[in-house]
Amino acid sequence: MKKWYISFIIIAMLIASGCVGEKAQQKAEDIKIGVLITYTGGLAQFGEAMANGAKLAAQEINKAGGINGKNITLILEDTGTDPAKAAEAAKKLIDVDNVQVIIGAVSSSETLAVANYSERLKVVLISPSSTAPSLTNAGDYVFRVVGSDNLQGDAIAQLAMAKNFTKAAALVENNDYGIGLENVFKEKFNGTIVKSIHYEKGKADYRTELDTIKKAVPDVIIYVGYPAEASSILQQTKQLGLKTNWIAAEGIADPGIFQNPEVASQMEGMLLTKPSSPEQSPEYQNFLKLYRAAYGKDPGIYSDTEFDAVTLAALAIKEAGNDGEKIKNALPAVSHKYKAVTGDKSFDENGDVPQDYTILEVVNKTMVPIGSWNPATGIKLK
Repeated sequence: MKKWYISFIIIAMLIASGCVGEKAQQKAEDIKIGVLITYTGGLAQFGEAMANGAKLAAQEINKAGGINGKNITLILEDTGTDPAKAAEAAKKLIDVDNVQVIIGAVSSSETLAVANYSERLKVVLISPSSTAPSLTNAGDYVFRVVGSDNLQGDAIAQLAMAKNFTKAAALVENNDYGIGLENVFKEKFNGTIVKSIHYEKGKADYRTELDTIKKAVPDVIIYVGYPAEASSILQQTKQLGLKTNWIAAEGIADPGIFQNPEVASQMEGMLLTKPSSPEQSPEYQNFLKLYRAAYGKDPGIYSDTEFDAVTLAALAIKEAGNDGEKIKNALPAVSHKYKAVTGDKSFDENGDVPQDYTILEVVNKTMVPIGSWNPATGIKLK
């Protein structure tokens, strides 16, 4: 009888211990936020730094007491920079993990691939980096904390005209990002489009496309794409002896692209546009300090917007509760009060935000700011 009683006590203690452990885990994971990230594929170069931005936001929120005493747990899924994989990853986050908000996706085509399912299930998407104009009408549950390429396309057109370029060739990836930005550029550019090429990702050889451009004799090439393909294309321009001016969108505006010396040398003198952050603001300086302390290096492109996206999601959950429809309804008001790292992130009726752009020039493997673009004042070069 005594042995039975001792055994009963031990079993009871184990059960109680298990319950306590389970409750502690539930508390730690009480508020789950999904994150679609690109650790692999065409935007793999951006993945780690963007994930770090999301993790840093969650750490800061949890350090400050979480959301009403509950910690945030991020569930990160690699999309491979592939729309089909992004859709599957989003379904897993929604159906298995039961998240009510997803940060992502990274590329526009991925976010558009996720949007229909997210909209139907009433789960909020907040992209830190998807810029295609078509996202404006992707659904009531779709938001982004970076400007539409309706703005960036205008900025690139004004930059080309400010540099007195009159004959442009467009070399853009055959996806929503590339074609969407090209369409805006064509509308805003006062010169002639001598050639338009929509290239396919993942090819080893782009000499045919580049030779076609060379024969058209443009005075500037407008490039929209991602680092993996850009590296191949830029190396092959040297092999073909294609010498002209380049203006590239933010898809390659990250110093990581200089890792290949041949690519770096071909980019010398290239102009780029990149969404601006108010780097001298107290909010950005604090973010920079926190990021350097946590990761021992400077943030990459879209680390800061990833931070803002996670923080906005958390603030909306705190305001309205962890429910997709309530989060969606709360986000506009929350965004107007939030002092964002990346400047004004006030959502309009379409989930879009205002955006300024920095103009960069590649000088000795460094992207040097040489001007800016603002929707109200236009292009300003130093």
